[in-house]
Amino acid sequence: MRRIRLIFLAFAMLCAMAVPARAQIALDLRDADLRSFVEIVADATNRNFTLDARVQGTVTVIAPGTVSTSALYEIFLDVLELNRLTIIEGEQVDRIVPLDLARELAPGERVRTAGGAFETRVFAVRNIPLDQVVEVIRPLLPSEAVLSTVNQSRLLVISDRRENIDRIAGLIERLDRPASAAIETIRLGHSTAPDLLATLQSLDIVPPGGSLSADHRSNAIVVSGNDEFRSRIRQVVMQLDTPQRSVATAVVQLNYADALELESVIARSVLAASADQPGEVTVVAEPQTNSILVTAPSDRIGTITAAVKRLDQRPSQVLVEAVIFELSVQTLSDLSAQFGALMNNALFGGAEFSIGGRPSLTSLVSAAIDGKAVRPGNGGFAGGLRLRGDDGFVGFLTALTASNSARLLSTPSVMTLNNTQAEIVVAQSVPFVTGSYSTVGDSAVPDQPFQTIEREDVGLTLRVTPQITGDNTVRMSIGQEVSNLTRTTSAAGGEITSKRTLTTNVLVGDGRVIMLGGLLENGSGTEQQGVPGLNKLPLFGALFRGRAVNRNQRVLLLLLRPRVVRSDAEANRLTSEIALDARRASDAIRLPQDNQYPNLPASSFPYDGANLDQPFDAGFIDPYVRSHGFPPLPSRIQFNGSP
Repeated sequence: MRRIRLIFLAFAMLCAMAVPARAQIALDLRDADLRSFVEIVADATNRNFTLDARVQGTVTVIAPGTVSTSALYEIFLDVLELNRLTIIEGEQVDRIVPLDLARELAPGERVRTAGGAFETRVFAVRNIPLDQVVEVIRPLLPSEAVLSTVNQSRLLVISDRRENIDRIAGLIERLDRPASAAIETIRLGHSTAPDLLATLQSLDIVPPGGSLSADHRSNAIVVSGNDEFRSRIRQVVMQLDTPQRSVATAVVQLNYADALELESVIARSVLAASADQPGEVTVVAEPQTNSILVTAPSDRIGTITAAVKRLDQRPSQVLVEAVIFELSVQTLSDLSAQFGALMNNALFGGAEFSIGGRPSLTSLVSAAIDGKAVRPGNGGFAGGLRLRGDDGFVGFLTALTASNSARLLSTPSVMTLNNTQAEIVVAQSVPFVTGSYSTVGDSAVPDQPFQTIEREDVGLTLRVTPQITGDNTVRMSIGQEVSNLTRTTSAAGGEITSKRTLTTNVLVGDGRVIMLGGLLENGSGTEQQGVPGLNKLPLFGALFRGRAVNRNQRVLLLLLRPRVVRSDAEANRLTSEIALDARRASDAIRLPQDNQYPNLPASSFPYDGANLDQPFDAGFIDPYVRSHGFPPLPSRIQFNGSP
């Protein structure tokens, strides 16, 4: 039987050598030697093969018809695969080795043709998990094939026969396709999107093709991926997005606002926002350091402290300038004649008048008879007395013209913060008797008498509360009072004071002047006394009458101008302007220096706005210090190059 196989094999070899490479080959082998079959393929395909020592066995090929050279080589590769063998292609010679040895050998550099040669190929997996691909293709590989992964780079390395690798490559291509990922927005109710996004990303649960991002504006998590991934993210977010019970404390030191006033504002705002959870936020003012202490949940502490800092803004200031002008004129003129006859040093007939507070004829005669000094009053007078014993005749004629004028011009100015009341008082504290009491003992002389006195300010008082509106207008609540002494006394005792008050609310533009009130008063009066009938006589009627005429005129104007001051530079500029105006006013009213003894002291305002940031007393103390040899003070304020 073996002889028959050898004869058949020799016949087949002769046939293969006799035909050209492209000829058809009749191939029908029954338990032929594998090495002999390799020789047949080498002769038919003109290839050189090197066989491993373990290349042993038999082969049976049933081919009733003839096959081409390419078909013969394909049958040859199938035979090798069935015998757990493979080809390692080289440049001149191909190696036939077992599959378990092929992965250890390097291929040559010849151009590879299609077939079952052993090779190693690298695949990049981009869209699906790498372990899922391995799970699918591992059962499709022979035990001798090598499958390895590079997880960090998402690479798959396969060493196997070329035909099988091509089959696996097609399968990987169909598996590694991006899935249609939906986009979902998950809004948060208690957490912040950036913080929750960091937590989700740290879990490393984002599959290939999926993504997570945070939307700051809507405080939401944006999820892109398959249904399973989005459902998983929703469950995690639902568990994490719960009200935070952790409490934080923050101290906000205020720069401009008052802590006690701001405490009530923040507390009311927090109370309104936390109506459903009272007591979880506390706001306490610390007046010594002017700070606000806030205790609140961690997710709300930032919002509350930001509101406190937003309210702690530098306020604007308002310079309120007022002009108070008052002019009053009072005139008085009187003329009266008094006469009478004396009998036993007593008046028994005549004409007597008391007008304008002048002394009467009776008081003058009594003083003269008693030897006392006689004061006839102001103005011109003429009188005479003729006595004969205790009888006589006396006459007295008086005439007076008086004029009293007063001019008051006040320009008070005061600077205050926005929405803060300011008050300026320029007045005299005048005492007024409000009551008296005396303890009467056994004697008629009172014992331990005393009086109660109340002092009141008489002068100028200005109270103003400005409020700056959004359109650069100043709303002011004003209370103004101007009072002065009239130099007259009342019947009950005490000097009479004159007072003008004004209380109003106005709206004035920045830097505009408004008149708050005005008074124009023009009055006149006549006081006349006379003897009925006789005062109508021609020529002599003037001896039987007295008359006084007075006229009063008064003008009062109140003007106000607010000026908004928003910066230090503007405040310095206004300060310099006011200082310069004060110096000009003092120069206008000071007495001229006549170089006569005693010398007039310097009465001019010492500053003209050049530089006020120096010691105010340098111009007064420094000369004394220098004259006594003491160390000098810091340099004096210089005005136009001269001290």
